[in-house]
Amino acid sequence: MSNTGRARARLGSAVAVALALGLATAGNALAVPFAPAPAPGTARTCPAPGQEPGIGHEPRFLDANVALYAGGDYTADGATAEAEGLLVIGGNATFAKGSGGTFNVGRVGAGSGILPDSGAVMLSVGGNLTIARGTRVDVGHGLTAGPRYGGAVRVGGEIDEKGDLETNGGSRASGLGARGALAPYDTFGDTVRGESASLGALEPTGTSVRAGGTVTFTGGEASGGPQVFEISAERLDGASSFDFRSIPEGASVVVNVTGGKPVGLSPLSAAFDGERVDAYDSARFGEAASRILYNFEAAPSITLGGGGNFMGSILAPKASADLTASTNGRVYVGGDLRTHGSGNETHNYPWNGSSTFSCKTTPGGPGTTPAPKPTPTRPGTEPSTPAPSATPPAGEATPPVTPETTAPGTSEPSAPPTEDASAPAVPGTTAPSPSATDDGDGSLATTGAQFTPYAVAAGVLAAAGAGILVLTRRRRTLGRH
Repeated sequence: MSNTGRARARLGSAVAVALALGLATAGNALAVPFAPAPAPGTARTCPAPGQEPGIGHEPRFLDANVALYAGGDYTADGATAEAEGLLVIGGNATFAKGSGGTFNVGRVGAGSGILPDSGAVMLSVGGNLTIARGTRVDVGHGLTAGPRYGGAVRVGGEIDEKGDLETNGGSRASGLGARGALAPYDTFGDTVRGESASLGALEPTGTSVRAGGTVTFTGGEASGGPQVFEISAERLDGASSFDFRSIPEGASVVVNVTGGKPVGLSPLSAAFDGERVDAYDSARFGEAASRILYNFEAAPSITLGGGGNFMGSILAPKASADLTASTNGRVYVGGDLRTHGSGNETHNYPWNGSSTFSCKTTPGGPGTTPAPKPTPTRPGTEPSTPAPSATPPAGEATPPVTPETTAPGTSEPSAPPTEDASAPAVPGTTAPSPSATDDGDGSLATTGAQFTPYAVAAGVLAAAGAGILVLTRRRRTLGRH
């Protein structure tokens, strides 16, 4: 064989080997578990204002702030499905699905994808935690890419585990006493009350009109602060559709609900300038959920009936709440909270109108949402200043989140707390858990599925590049001969 022939033969072999190695590398990449990363370029960040994602299956952003707070007891029963983000419960927490099945906490089957970091506290209970027989509470599902896994659980009293508590490698601790279990959130109720009073003192910038089951909120001129509306609990009660019109670009919205009467809503639709934003396929779903907050400063109870989507955060320092509709925003109530709808979910969309309730990347740290500019208040009132975050308890691997703020209980543990820190789960071996999309009895989307085509393409491109490099060098060698 001539020198040219031998060179070409060796070239062909080199290209074949390169392609084989490239494809093998791609295959290995698919086999290696990886962290469910946020969107490209947003690792370990909060979404920028106006860029909050719609409903999806993959974790996309980190949030160390409280997603759901109940100053009293929390009950998840009936056919309820899941709660996204960090849950802080001042009293007792009971999970007792009517027909059994899984309730997801922290990471959910379909939600905002804005959730605590792997291994961080995702369920904090000041009283006792009860899991009924047949019910499985799955905390931090699928977060198995270390160095910390799953989601941690902290309980002030006892864990009555007739069912199953799965932390996916996260730690679990009981007997901590209310303060120990809730820190640094043992004063979060104070923060909720202070923020509610501060927002309630803002002068309205727009108008609200009720016609039938629809309430239309019409904004005023841009002021650099939030658009503020006022409506009585009596006028709001029974409404089902909410339309926000002429809201300045990027402005957050505060709906101050006045009066001490109960409010019952059955959400059917929400819109901006007549365009529905509550449908899961809306391009503005996440943006709308993050811009709106309803402040029920004096209402004793709130009921969200039906099976629709309530858009926006709920701030209700004196209320207990009963939910069968799904919520999209922060949920903060001073009393008890029950969720029991057919497949209903609470999705963690931070409110971008306040640095106190915005997304935070680390406990006590700032998010990407800037604090709102000062807004005129009613004469004789001053906005409240959130308390600084407390130092996390010693020995806590992942300090629970940011805001500091209501101690439903002040008892200290009479005996040393018991810590049951299970060994980290083997990455990639966690069985799928039920999803909220079908009553909590389906499966969470497995992380990594969307990575497959990119890994294969990367392997092929790497191989092709290696082949081209070899070809170029061989041609130069042949040219010299």
